[in-house]
Amino acid sequence: MGGGVYIEGNSATVSATPSRGYTFSGWSGACSGTGRCVVTMNGHKTVTANFSLTPNASSYYNKGQDYKDADNWVMAIGEYTRAIGVNPNYTNAYWMRGYSYEKLDQDQNAINDYTKAIQLDPNEPVLYGNRGLSYSNLGQYQLAIDDYTKAIQLDPDNSESYYSRASSYQKLGQYQTAINDYTKVIQLDPDNTSAYGNRGNSYHNLGQYQTAINDYNKIAQLDPSDAKSYYNRGNSYNELGQYQTAINDYTKTIQLDPDYRKAYNARGNSYYNLKQYQTAIADYTKRIQLDPDYAGAYYNRGNSYYNLKQYQTAIADYTKAIQLNPDDAVAYEWRGNSYRNLGQYTNANSDDTKACSLDSQYC
Repeated sequence: MGGGVYIEGNSATVSATPSRGYTFSGWSGACSGTGRCVVTMNGHKTVTANFSLTPNASSYYNKGQDYKDADNWVMAIGEYTRAIGVNPNYTNAYWMRGYSYEKLDQDQNAINDYTKAIQLDPNEPVLYGNRGLSYSNLGQYQLAIDDYTKAIQLDPDNSESYYSRASSYQKLGQYQTAINDYTKVIQLDPDNTSAYGNRGNSYHNLGQYQTAINDYNKIAQLDPSDAKSYYNRGNSYNELGQYQTAINDYTKTIQLDPDYRKAYNARGNSYYNLKQYQTAIADYTKRIQLDPDYAGAYYNRGNSYYNLKQYQTAIADYTKAIQLNPDDAVAYEWRGNSYRNLGQYTNANSDDTKACSLDSQYC
């Protein structure tokens, strides 16, 4: 109904007909609300029909994507849920909602959504990879491996799937199988330093220290600033009894990252093995400064003081180690030895008894 001249006192009914893709959202002017609009013509009257775009699954999904891009995972989930409400078979909405749940560490919810998306699109390899990651986050490594394997079957040239599967094998202690997958990653992506590093770690865990060193050497070539690779290489040299070479690598690690706590403790161990106890003490002390709650550094420093025959100082460190880790049998054993060397036999016998109760090898 448009404008015109009406007889005073008569009523005029106004109707609203939305175009396709729009929804009538309400009246303004002489009428309000969304119901029937009847105007009594007793003066100049204006009525406006208001319309809005009809919500659809895509519009909700796109809003979700905007929130996702802004790392606002909660709001993204809300929009994806609305999209699913409009279209229960919206594969990407389940996919992205699962991804958002994963970012919030709600991995079981993520798995549920990835599973629904896989039901709708069983040939999308990335969905299996994403679900595998959530299984891995929950410590369900075999289920993760099954998903990564499916992703590889669908996309045999995706290095990320091999890498993720290798990581799960590694967590299960299946180091040789992990090595096989990391090798495949390196074939597909020859500059992947993480693959060399983890393959090196797997070789190290199998006692193949020189082969591990070869992988760490490759990382040093590709990325000389990678502090962790020098630390890992130092560990392998240490296992080979090449303590000075290990010290050199730990020193390089510390130069690149002065707060690399493990490197100080490891370098201290290598100095200890070389009987350079005072230098070892300096490194253990630095580790303690960086991490005052690490019991191992107190125990190691206590051993160094013990070898320097500073038994009372050693006792103080063993005591601190025990406070931080009351079930550490070996700390009781060596504190007992220190007491014995000081002639404090009652304390020594008490520690011997405690060590024996915790670990029968000390009985």
